Amino acid sequence: MDLYTAIVFLSGFTLVITAVDAITNRLVSQKNKSEIVLVSLFIGIAIFSEWIGVKTNGADVSLIWLHKGAKLVEFCVAPLISVAAAIAYGKVKRPRVIAVILTAHAVFEIVALFNNWVFSVDAENIYHREGLYWIYIITFVLSIIYSFVCMVQGNKKYQARFSSVLILILCFLATGIGLQMFHSEIRVDFMCVAIGNLLLYNYYGIVMSQMDMTTRLLNRRCYERKIETMKTAAYILIFDINKFKQINDTYGHAEGDRCLGLVAGQIYSVYGKNGFCYRIGGDEFCVIMYKQLSMLEKLNREFENAVAHLRKSNLKLSGVSVGYAYYDKNKTNIQEVIEEADEMMYRNKNNNISN
Repeated sequence: MDLYTAIVFLSGFTLVITAVDAITNRLVSQKNKSEIVLVSLFIGIAIFSEWIGVKTNGADVSLIWLHKGAKLVEFCVAPLISVAAAIAYGKVKRPRVIAVILTAHAVFEIVALFNNWVFSVDAENIYHREGLYWIYIITFVLSIIYSFVCMVQGNKKYQARFSSVLILILCFLATGIGLQMFHSEIRVDFMCVAIGNLLLYNYYGIVMSQMDMTTRLLNRRCYERKIETMKTAAYILIFDINKFKQINDTYGHAEGDRCLGLVAGQIYSVYGKNGFCYRIGGDEFCVIMYKQLSMLEKLNREFENAVAHLRKSNLKLSGVSVGYAYYDKNKTNIQEVIEEADEMMYRNKNNNISN
């Protein structure tokens, strides 16, 4: 076995590990399992096609069309990998436009095959890059950039606003692709793609483990870690749904979960740009607001109006009580601030219920 074949084999093994782990991961939805497996499948097809192209290059001339077919499949599938990754790990933007572009690229590659525009295979079965090879490269690179834009956008719903990990994975992929682009004998591009997919899946798993699955807000573990490491001035806001036990007892836990999701959505919509939003108990939420502190009262009124609007369309929801307190690490103790916000919330809750 030569070095390149060993790289292909180990890359395939990496893809199998990723797919099997996704299938057996209880945190991943069935839809996401299929999407992650599809990404691995596309990468595997591209790797195998490239390997066939390498192994048939300069081989018996009877294999010319196998050689050409393998390169065609590789060039058509490569951009699909990034788009599939965008679907699996991010938030897809303009899917119809992307579908048209990918279809047009595949048609172009098929036409180019018979005209030797992108690549050619001569009478001795030797592969050559041709004048329009750059179209494939640009399409491939742009598909990767598009994928990462989608992932950054998708991160926002998980409150991961900026991730140095995603940037490093992108740099890793760019390095592998760049090496092969300028030194065609160094065939590590799809190996880097396979490893990059595993890194993205691992990153996705870490992000998902930080979420409360009912509300899609950050979970209590993240809240406790944040409280332990607070270093900046912030408002601590505590939220509690009025008469929530009555909703569960009267209408069932499914309706209770629905109310939790509706309230959590409004909390994130109002406060999410200026802080982190958590579910810290059954019907209890917290926002650590560290940006635009002067806008607190405005945001509180906006949230009050949002809840009032929710109640008009959902009569089962009796309201949400809020309490808050200001934290300054140089003057106050974080636990005292949380207790102060909690006490204010319960005072407001008692007033809301009695009224």
